[in-house]
Amino acid sequence: MNGSRRHFLIGGGACAACLPSLAGARVLPTNLESLVDTNYEPLDPDERGMWQSCERIEEMIRTSPQRLDAPALQDYTRGVVERLVGRETPDLRIYLMRDSSFNASMYPTGMMIVNTGFMARVRNEAQYAAVLGHEAGHFFRKHTITGYRSIRRKTSTMAFIGAAAGAAAGYSGQGSWVDAANVINQALVMSVFQFSRTHEAEADAFGIMLMARAGYSTSAASAVWGQLIAERMASAKQRGAKYKDRSESAFSTHPPSEDRMQDLSDTADHLSTVVVTNATDGRDEWLAAIQPHRAMLLEEQIKLNDPGASLYLVESLAQDGWTGVLRYNEGEVYRLRNADGDDVKAADAFAASTALPDAPAEAWRAHGFALLKAGKTPEGREALNRYLTMKPDARDAGIVRYTLNQ
Repeated sequence: MNGSRRHFLIGGGACAACLPSLAGARVLPTNLESLVDTNYEPLDPDERGMWQSCERIEEMIRTSPQRLDAPALQDYTRGVVERLVGRETPDLRIYLMRDSSFNASMYPTGMMIVNTGFMARVRNEAQYAAVLGHEAGHFFRKHTITGYRSIRRKTSTMAFIGAAAGAAAGYSGQGSWVDAANVINQALVMSVFQFSRTHEAEADAFGIMLMARAGYSTSAASAVWGQLIAERMASAKQRGAKYKDRSESAFSTHPPSEDRMQDLSDTADHLSTVVVTNATDGRDEWLAAIQPHRAMLLEEQIKLNDPGASLYLVESLAQDGWTGVLRYNEGEVYRLRNADGDDVKAADAFAASTALPDAPAEAWRAHGFALLKAGKTPEGREALNRYLTMKPDARDAGIVRYTLNQ
């Protein structure tokens, strides 16, 4: 094992001891100390086995086709973590993964996973920092090994080292990185992806204190969960289902709840009275970092065929200003839902997209076909020609040219 990987985040270790314990009923405790010191080493066979399993998981993730090749965004993510912990983190390994679920996770070896589904929903840097800080809290408090030992007390689980070696040898390389990790050692994966309520509260407390010290607006922590709850409510309403205040996935490290959101909000209010900072939400920085990837992130969500969630997401992001990309994707949701009146709503959204300076080429194609359908042939042909000018090598360029030649 690489010893240099074990102490990259120590600069943040003292942050949670900055304040005394708080007596407020809904205010999270902020006197938690880091359990990882500068020269940390795995302490016993369980933990050493866990590290070996983590390294095998990381080997698969490193070569996974689901990795998002985005060096600038990866560097930006590192910068947010370094701002949170107050030092450089050369040994932190960050993997941005093409996974549509709202999730991020941090392994005890210093490997951080950030899903595109999480990035798709973030509105500013402070919200991004809220989740990354929460995951750092799990790292500092050693929740993975604690959770694993709890699992071992309740179930008969194979030893980590033997299971990791055997499963890694038999893994076919197909499926998602979560599948690969699960094959290596189910107990390890579940200890990473499922934490107790106590662990979640500790990670929330640690993360929000990191945010306060770094000068981020701590209200972003409750806001990001509030957005996720509202999205799931919108999804349930669209499907005619009753919303349940619980995680929708076994692989969510931070299931949202109304109580949890209130805890974070009350703690943020308290910190605003005792920590003097010029708090920022970093909206402009986030929008600049995510702009090259937003079209891909939204397309990934819309393909899930959950129009209630997708419309909420687009409208939530649009609170910071409508863009051509957002309007186009709004139109795509209506087009794919195809309910009564959705064709008109889609056409209006596509038209609105093309009126904005960042309209994607696809908006001109969609706008063109909508115009042709409405009997506005000259305008439709003009829009389709604009599409071909912007993307002459598009996969459907032949179909578009055939339409224009009719």
